Amino acid sequence: MTEASTYTNIDWAQVKVLIIDDQLSSALLIQNILHSIDLTAIDIATNSVNAIRLCKTTAYDLILLDFHLDPQLSGSELLTVMRKNNYISAYCGIIFISGDRTPEVIVTSISLDADSFLSKPLNIGQLKQRIITVYQACLIRKPIYIAITNNQTSTAIFLCRQLLQQHGHNLEIEILLLDLLISQQDWLPAQQLLSLFSERSQHHKLGLLQAQLMHKQGDTIAAIQRLQTLIKQVPLFVEAYDELALLLHQQQQPCEAKAIAYQALMLTPSISQRSLMAAQLAVCTNDLSLFIKIGKTFVTHLPIINQDWIIYFAQFTALFEQLHSQQLSPLSQRKLLKQLKNIHRLAQQRLTSSQKKHLAAFCHITLARFAVTNNQPLKAKRRLLHGLKIYFGQMSQAPAAIMVDALPLLVYFGETRLIKEIYQVLMTRSVLDEHSHHRLSQLQRNKFIIENIRLLVDQLATAKATISPDPQRAYHIYHTILRDYPYNTEAHLGRMNSLLVLQQIHHPEIDISLQQIKKMPLASPLQEWFIQLQQLYLDKHSVVYP
Repeated sequence: MTEASTYTNIDWAQVKVLIIDDQLSSALLIQNILHSIDLTAIDIATNSVNAIRLCKTTAYDLILLDFHLDPQLSGSELLTVMRKNNYISAYCGIIFISGDRTPEVIVTSISLDADSFLSKPLNIGQLKQRIITVYQACLIRKPIYIAITNNQTSTAIFLCRQLLQQHGHNLEIEILLLDLLISQQDWLPAQQLLSLFSERSQHHKLGLLQAQLMHKQGDTIAAIQRLQTLIKQVPLFVEAYDELALLLHQQQQPCEAKAIAYQALMLTPSISQRSLMAAQLAVCTNDLSLFIKIGKTFVTHLPIINQDWIIYFAQFTALFEQLHSQQLSPLSQRKLLKQLKNIHRLAQQRLTSSQKKHLAAFCHITLARFAVTNNQPLKAKRRLLHGLKIYFGQMSQAPAAIMVDALPLLVYFGETRLIKEIYQVLMTRSVLDEHSHHRLSQLQRNKFIIENIRLLVDQLATAKATISPDPQRAYHIYHTILRDYPYNTEAHLGRMNSLLVLQQIHHPEIDISLQQIKKMPLASPLQEWFIQLQQLYLDKHSVVYP
């Protein structure tokens, strides 16, 4: 009889395991240890790409994950992405392994709800026992998490109660049951069970749930006091910092909330959501120096898997714009904008080459918004189009965060073709991230703007169709459009075209339109139209236009 079967009746040959470690020798060592307890269905991934590929095709029961995969990527980042995208099940057992015993690594591992953390060099007996314990816990919670995944909360609550009645005290299931009851607003049974569970255990997670329950029932002051006590008792319990910062902010104590949120960030700097929370509170208190400090921490820990990084970056930039707008002094605004550019440069150092292209595009669009604010419309439009030009003809490759941040500017300039292309792409996306959904909803709620753009589309189409049969009428339509949208590319092209057809080759408005358009990146078919008009203009003048 093997060591594993001494403790359980599990058929270990059926248990699927993934070892993720950038050091192949380390992964092979772990694999050999697992073979000794009859675990044979073991895969190895030495990078995030392979790990994700394997998780997409195999439903793993256990994952052993090295915290530091490479200098640019942490195991916590990979785990977050795999969970968010449902590459692994909610009940999959997670064991972090690392030779790094710093508080950041340990606290981050705990805050991500890993089942266990083991330090290198590994103790063989401890690893074996931890595997057994974690997998047994996975089997127990599996039916509950399946019910939760299927939105069957009542079934999940029933299963939790049933397990506790059958097997007695189980802290993980007790905490899960309380979470479910609180989410259902079943205050009385939640309070009764919390009191019962607290008699058996003084675990800090129960203390957090107690504070949450106090707040939900209206006693926020008591909840804050409970959390403050909990932090003193368990200084590395970072979730208590999160909850306390949130409650202090709700109680109109932004400075106190900011200090607590920043402490949480320093404990786990690789958790982007904590950077954003601390940054938001820095904005609320108009704390420029702390905001910049948080920004540098944020970008040096940006997640670099898939496009989550650009979403976080867009959220941070939105907060930056709030802070920028609060500065009354133009000098302060310029200094702050300079710091943003420094933060952009820091982010470049972390990203892959393809991601850098997206960041460059996003930065152009961001700076375009500031140029509009500073009454520099031509500079703003040039930046905007430079930001979007890598997506001309292939807008579906643009991250949603970039498209939605560009839309208000495109509306401002009346660039209807790009507006239509972006909107069509966004409507094909099955799910939008929170930032993109919020930005798009803001725009869609403004019925006046939407109606104006529809009217503009009709006017441009009418004017274009009128150029040949009635260039004078077309000219007047374009002139009217430019009164409302003085930087509209299509209207400038149409006005030039109308005047050239009318043989008004020396009309000053032709030069004005040329000056507006000639340094702008243009998408098809406007680019082809501009080339044709330039040639027609040159032919009529018989000179080379600079």
